[in-house]
Amino acid sequence: MKYFVLLFVLLVTFRGNAQITVGSTGMAVVSGTPINVNGLLLTPATTLTIVNNGIQKSSTPLANNPGINRLYQFSAPLRFSGIVGISYLPTELNGYTESTLQVAYTPEASANLTVTTSSTVNTATHSVRNRLTDQNLYVVTATALSDLSPIVYARPTSVYGATPFTVVVDVVELNSVASRGTFTVRVTKDQKLNLVFDPGLTRVNNRPVQNSVWSLNNSNPNYYILTTSQSVAAGDKLSFGLNGSLSPGASSGVITISSTVLPTSVVEARLNNNIDADKVEYFQQ
Repeated sequence: MKYFVLLFVLLVTFRGNAQITVGSTGMAVVSGTPINVNGLLLTPATTLTIVNNGIQKSSTPLANNPGINRLYQFSAPLRFSGIVGISYLPTELNGYTESTLQVAYTPEASANLTVTTSSTVNTATHSVRNRLTDQNLYVVTATALSDLSPIVYARPTSVYGATPFTVVVDVVELNSVASRGTFTVRVTKDQKLNLVFDPGLTRVNNRPVQNSVWSLNNSNPNYYILTTSQSVAAGDKLSFGLNGSLSPGASSGVITISSTVLPTSVVEARLNNNIDADKVEYFQQ
């Protein structure tokens, strides 16, 4: 026989490092009824049944999946649809900027954190929440996403006749969170430009680059496509450079060289700052 939700709510209101354990008789939580397990808020979208499971609060982030100094671990993965939220203390932010927090969870033991997007943060009540649909919850915590943005340096900016030319792209991390996963940078091609990529270079036009961690796909007629799985350190940058020449021919005008960061497996905090461009004026000799 299952207990009523009222009994469940009474049982899960506790302090400190206490935990909840639900036995074989199970508990049912009616759809839309919020329950709070020492700061972990669950509001199921459908009736939630918990059988032979428990929830333990910890102040130690996962070793390979950093987050705030507050996480909740179930004894066994819990299938859940609805709103998941965490209330935390400002002292538990673990260096993260509060306004950038996202609800994060692992579906099973030893799995990497799945970081949600579009979580709602309330900096007045120090809480973050998001809606999940039909997901397994094993560990629930909060963390932040990296934010990558490119900066293009096309040099020289004025060209008279055929001239040696370089393009360097810095991919900068803006959210003080190291990136994790693979991403691509796409750089526009132009008929007047002939550029090559040398994976052995460490400087291009006296700017430091890390060409060795990038791979070039030059098969696209419109773009140089460079890909890396190297992490961009928190608040740091990862760069590559192309060398070649610009030949204006018998014409004058402006070339716009743009770069776009395209996440492959990286999940970013924002996607509206993933493009940058530099302009070059060219003149016939």
